[in-house]
Amino acid sequence: MAPRSAPRPVVLLVLGGLLAGALIHLTRPAAPGSPAPVAGTPVAVAPAESRPSPASPPASSTRPSVRVTDGPSEPAATRAATRPPKAPAVPGWRLVWADEFDDTVIDRARWNVRDGEGRDVDLGCNVASPRNAFERDGVLVIRALRERVRCGSQTRSYTEAYLDTIGKASFTYGRFEVRAKSPTVPDGSQGLWPAFWLRPDDGGKGEIDVVELPGGAAYHRAATQAIFYDYTPVKQDNRHTLTTGHPADGFHTYTTEWEPGELRWYIDGVPVYRRDRTTTPWFAEAFSRPFNLRLNVQVGGWLGDPDAATRFPADFVVDHVRVWQR
Repeated sequence: MAPRSAPRPVVLLVLGGLLAGALIHLTRPAAPGSPAPVAGTPVAVAPAESRPSPASPPASSTRPSVRVTDGPSEPAATRAATRPPKAPAVPGWRLVWADEFDDTVIDRARWNVRDGEGRDVDLGCNVASPRNAFERDGVLVIRALRERVRCGSQTRSYTEAYLDTIGKASFTYGRFEVRAKSPTVPDGSQGLWPAFWLRPDDGGKGEIDVVELPGGAAYHRAATQAIFYDYTPVKQDNRHTLTTGHPADGFHTYTTEWEPGELRWYIDGVPVYRRDRTTTPWFAEAFSRPFNLRLNVQVGGWLGDPDAATRFPADFVVDHVRVWQR
């Protein structure tokens, strides 16, 4: 404590300094969006290295290259087509198209949803009902239901969903990836058949199946990688049984890298299959032009039809679809 006999000029100097500090504190501008400081309350300022930086716009090379022919009106379509991708970098590849399925509705700038289509290869009717295809909690749900519906000139006993990018996005070569959980549980999945696959824009020869996931006791543990020349059928395929678990026990990542003269398949990052010109005489003819994307769940077909134990609704749950190119 200072003695009472301290010189008056020193006391005035100290009081002046305290008053100046208080004035500076009370007149310091608040950060935008923050509450005004209360007199006598310290203002906490985060250190520079911990302050969030403004988000940078995505680099043009990583914006999805979506050609919009129909879909939601602006600005929703623009936001969906230009938002920064969440995909991690893949060395040697650049992301050119993606859907993370974190909207509230299916992005019609990216996908067609087929409606009222009864194909002769299965028992279901492809419908555009929000009960059969919808986004929820950051995933796309493609759902098959056991219900009788009028489908064109037919009556069918199941509804299903089928999405494609025809007229919206197509690719010649690239790295194609889906992360998904299959409905093909060990018991009760006979006749269910989800898939992510590619077909040529011109409708001609060639098909690339990134993954097919047929259900039933004989099929549920394995994932199929396949290519088709045509549907006579001339095809080559592989059935890969997961080392542990099965495609319905959680999300798994299925990837195909398609380059001139070669196709490579991976499951959860592990290489499982490969085709090239030496294994496939018709490789160059079938795989050298633009292909579009397909996502669907099929009910019934040549791998078997549902039985009384097959569980519905059957959900093919897709976390993301991503496309990279060199």
